[in-house]
Amino acid sequence: MKLFDEIIDTLPDFPIEDVRVGPFWSAVKSKNCGLSLTFPEPYRMFVRFSGEFIGKSAKKIAKLFSDSWNPTEAAIGVAAVNSLIDPDGEEMNALDYIAEISQGKKVVFIGHFPRMDKIRKRAKSLVIIEKRMQQGDFPPESTEFILPNSDIVVITGSVFANRSYKRLLELSEKSYTILIGPSVIMSDILFDYGVDVLAGSKIINCEGGLNAVSQGGHLKDFSRFLKYIVKFRER
Repeated sequence: MKLFDEIIDTLPDFPIEDVRVGPFWSAVKSKNCGLSLTFPEPYRMFVRFSGEFIGKSAKKIAKLFSDSWNPTEAAIGVAAVNSLIDPDGEEMNALDYIAEISQGKKVVFIGHFPRMDKIRKRAKSLVIIEKRMQQGDFPPESTEFILPNSDIVVITGSVFANRSYKRLLELSEKSYTILIGPSVIMSDILFDYGVDVLAGSKIINCEGGLNAVSQGGHLKDFSRFLKYIVKFRER
């Protein structure tokens, strides 16, 4: 059984009340509000059920769209999964935690995050792997060589929407693995796949979050509607 199927099969079902797809984030409201990063489409692809989501089973949309190679559908699918989860964990800044544990460690980030200077100063080495490369970054192809030799691997939650999570978790199986970002699926099942820390979010103002998403907001524009939470795997 695939990871998404395992997660979705543990969830209750609720009808979809709203769907928003913005240029940067997508959101689904059912039991709760769920988020996912929106990936730009390389070419035009139509979204099934566009204009007809309201009232549909969030669980069925989550299962159907989580298998889609259409980037927009995949984002809606992840957001639908997150809308059915009651996320719980400690309220804390995950980047501060990573800085605390990075002393003398080889740290790898999949994706760019703010406030990396503190981590860079403490870590033995800090590598950033990013598709849209900046100066000093490594390309996605480097994961096969870099991740197996890393102490700490920090993976953006957007890997659920672009479906790269499977291989990244395999390559990180010997590392201390942290999933981070509003797209993270806060399901304990991920601990069975080698994840050590889930650093996601909970939307505490659904209406505000939905409006910010559909009005083109970046994360900083609607972070006031979120509570960032961290959950650790029991050892």
